[in-house]
Amino acid sequence: MASKNDILRVGVIGPGGAGRGNTMGFATRPDCQVVAAADAHEGSLDALENALKERVEDYKPNSLKRYLGEHEYLEMLNHEDLDIVGVFSPHSLHDIHVKYALRAGCHVIVEKPMANIVGDAIAITKIAIGSGLHLVGGYQRHYEDTYITGRRAIAEGLIGNLTKFEVYMAQRWGAGGWRGDPRFSGGGQPNDSGSHLQDIFLWMTNGLPAEVYGTTDMKFEDDEGNLVPKFVEINSYSDVKLDNGAEGTITILGNTRVGFEEWVILEGDEGTIEIKGGIRFIPKGGEPEPLSYPRPEGYPRSKVDQLVGLVKGDYDANYTSGINGVRTSWLTNSILEAGKGPAEKNRVDCDNLIEKEGHSRQGVLDLIDQCASKQMY
Repeated sequence: MASKNDILRVGVIGPGGAGRGNTMGFATRPDCQVVAAADAHEGSLDALENALKERVEDYKPNSLKRYLGEHEYLEMLNHEDLDIVGVFSPHSLHDIHVKYALRAGCHVIVEKPMANIVGDAIAITKIAIGSGLHLVGGYQRHYEDTYITGRRAIAEGLIGNLTKFEVYMAQRWGAGGWRGDPRFSGGGQPNDSGSHLQDIFLWMTNGLPAEVYGTTDMKFEDDEGNLVPKFVEINSYSDVKLDNGAEGTITILGNTRVGFEEWVILEGDEGTIEIKGGIRFIPKGGEPEPLSYPRPEGYPRSKVDQLVGLVKGDYDANYTSGINGVRTSWLTNSILEAGKGPAEKNRVDCDNLIEKEGHSRQGVLDLIDQCASKQMY
C-alpha cells in the first residue's frame, strides 16, 4: 500500500450524480489522483471527464482510464494498482462492488446504504477487518458539528437514560431514475435519503433495533395533485423499540412539498436533546439552552478526508466504519419488512429478521466491541 508521502491512486465505480461529487472530493486533493473510473453508462464517464477538466488544476485531458460496461470494474481492479476505490453505484450493487474491491486489496469508501441487506453489511465489515483494510461509509453527518455534539452529550450522560425519541425526515423524493427501480434501489426512500437519518440516530445513541411496528406506501403526488404510480416505497411510518427499551417514531417521507426537512429529538430521564435547525438541550423541568462543544482536535473534515487520513496514517479512528452500515441496514430492513405485511401496520421482531441472515444480536454486539477495539465507530 501507499506510504504516507505517496500520491494515492483512486478508482471509482459508478461516478454518476452524487458519485461524481464524491469522486471530486478525491480529485481536488493534492495527495490523491483519480486515475480510473468504471460505469455502465458512457455519459457518466463523459461527465466525470468534464468535471476533472474544469476543477482539477494541471489535469491532463483524457488521462482518466475509462472502463465502460457492467462488469468492467473487475478489469479496473485487476489492472490499475489502486490504493482506494470509491463505490458509488446503485444501492443493490454496493455489496458485490465493495467485496471485490476489498478482495483486490483496496481501501474502500461506499455510498449509503453500505448494503441493502444486514447480512451483507456484516460480511463486508468482517472482510474489511480480516483484510486489515479501511472501509468508510457514506454518512457525512458524522462529520458535522451538530451531530458530533449530540453524540458526545449522550455519551457523557447529559440526558440520562434514553427513553423516547422522534426521528423525522421529509423530502420531495419522486423515485427518479434507477432509484425508482426495485432491482437497483433495494427499498425506496427509507433505503435512500432516509438511511442517513436512521444512521445518525443510531450513531448518536449507540442503539440497536429490537422491534418495528409500522407501514410503508408507494404514494407520490405530482405538482397537480395527481397520484403517480411508483414501484418502490415513498413513505414509511414506524414505531420503533430499541434494545435498551427506549421507544419512539421514525418517519421518512418522500411525498412532500416542503423541499427538505429533518429533525431528531432524543428524550432521556434527565433531559432532552433537540436537533432541529441547530441543537439545544432542555433540562428536565428547565428551559431550552444552546448546546455546543469544541470540535474534537484532529477530527476528520469529511468522509473523504477520513479515508485518506486513515490510509496515510494521519488518523487512527474511523468514525464511519462498517458497523454503521450494519446497524442501519438492520433497522432499514425491519422498516421495509413491516411494510410488506398484509395488515395496515405490521410488527417485525428484529432478532428474527437477523437470524434469517444467519446472525444474531449477540454477534452484532460482539462485532461492535471488535470494531471499538480497533477505534472503528
